[in-house]
Amino acid sequence: MVLGIGGFTDGKAGGPFYEIEVNEGSVNMRHFTKIANQRAANGYRMAHVYSQDRNTIVVWERIRI
Repeated sequence: MVLGIGGFTDGKAGGPFYEIEVNEGSVNMRHFTKIANQRAANGYRMAHVYSQDRNTIVVWERIRI
């Protein structure tokens, strides 16, 4: 289950844009693969993955052009 998604930027024109997705418990790999492919098609890359208190936190990065 996705608990939330939020985004932020470094504040510089043309700088990277980050989105954070927090998943409760284990990640459904079918859903994760679908989302990862959609994000890749939209110019995102997976920048970081963290695990904390049984939650998975994924940071996606997109370079603005």
